[in-house]
Amino acid sequence: MSATSIVVGGRSGRTGRRGRASAIGWLVVRRLGWLIPLLAALSLLVFALAELSPVDATAAFLGSRDEFVSAGGRANVEQAVTQLPWWQAWLQWIGGILTGDPGYSMSARMPVADVVSARLPWTVLLMITGLALGFAISIPLAMMAARRPHGLVSQVLDRVMWVIAAVPPFLVGLTLVAVFALGLRLLPSGGTSTPGMPATATELVRHMVLPAGAVAVGQLPWITLHLRKALIETSGDPGVRAARLRGVPEWRVLGRHILPGAMIPVLAITGARLTEVIAGSVLVEQIFSWPGLGQSLVNAALAQDFPLLGVVSMLLAAIALVGGIMSDVALALLDPRTDPREL
Repeated sequence: MSATSIVVGGRSGRTGRRGRASAIGWLVVRRLGWLIPLLAALSLLVFALAELSPVDATAAFLGSRDEFVSAGGRANVEQAVTQLPWWQAWLQWIGGILTGDPGYSMSARMPVADVVSARLPWTVLLMITGLALGFAISIPLAMMAARRPHGLVSQVLDRVMWVIAAVPPFLVGLTLVAVFALGLRLLPSGGTSTPGMPATATELVRHMVLPAGAVAVGQLPWITLHLRKALIETSGDPGVRAARLRGVPEWRVLGRHILPGAMIPVLAITGARLTEVIAGSVLVEQIFSWPGLGQSLVNAALAQDFPLLGVVSMLLAAIALVGGIMSDVALALLDPRTDPREL
């Protein structure tokens, strides 16, 4: 190969890399362009649906004090809670969002910004831990099943995963509480620390085992089944066969050639499944009294707390949408066969 061809080849490679980076950047811009109008439309829908709720917002706000409040006091609370039609409340709320003031939460009795800043980290921690735990359990299971695709282990695993996929998340959570908290008394059933005990990292880990486990169980079927299929397909690649013919140890073939290639489609699917992870986390937070945004979302919906309901809904939707964007970007970066312009 001549020096000229090397230079031309190098320029061509750099041009190709710049073009691919530009296409990935345009993918991000294009997706973010859809993000804002989509979130605004979602918040409008949430306000409209909350208005149709049969729950008495005044009674929900007063709670156990409802029957002890005078008629005059109840009228004042009713005026404060339901003072505007839902569409006027949405216009007022969206105007506040644009000026950096998300409003005041009647159900939490504090500014919405304070509610979100206090609860968002707990939701993110639970989602990331549950998802990571799901991958940690699924990867060895999928690798074990992929060694003999038609063997007994693979067939049993396939049926077990389909059964788990049919179980709703709240039933998984209640089962874990019944077995490990109430039956065996090994783990606490809720909260982030035992009342009266110091809030240490050990206490937090003990209290997070069951809720994170419930989130992880909900993710096991799709991670395991997709990864097993990807492992079987990747095992037949020419590069893998060539490595085996060269005498490369099987553990190195698996770690360097098969598993990285098989993880690419699974990572792409992860972004699309984030909505399901968030929905499962909301239910899990209710069951285990986890102080995340899921609890605030349910409380705000019951009390028709429009400012908090709108902000929490938009945040959870934004997490799912941004996660999808990051997943597609990772797929475009890891897999040169993927065209970012087609994502």
